[in-house]
Amino acid sequence: MMTETQRLLALQLRMAVEAIIGAPSVDTFNTLSKIFAALCACGMVGDAIDLATETMCVICDRYERVQRVGVKDDEAAALRLAADGIDARLSMIPINKLHRAIAEVEIFCASVGA
Repeated sequence: MMTETQRLLALQLRMAVEAIIGAPSVDTFNTLSKIFAALCACGMVGDAIDLATETMCVICDRYERVQRVGVKDDEAAALRLAADGIDARLSMIPINKLHRAIAEVEIFCASVGA
């Protein structure tokens, strides 16, 4: 992956993490979930993506109970830590594989929402 593309993706990831922390909502949750889903779909594995998905599952489980998206301090710290680890691995993902994964996630989300 080209450095400029990697930086853009890292920025988008960081912005999505900070958005859910600073203004938790269904939209910010869905945006970050799609990013993590695309990274998983293109083959990213490891502690960082596992931490990210586990943390999002905790947030989702709480949403299902109280019908409100919220991020606790420890979850915010976990998401930031996960973003650090993911950022370090972005350069290892072929851009064509990532673009395909993003498209697949968007198609899946559109079909589920329909």
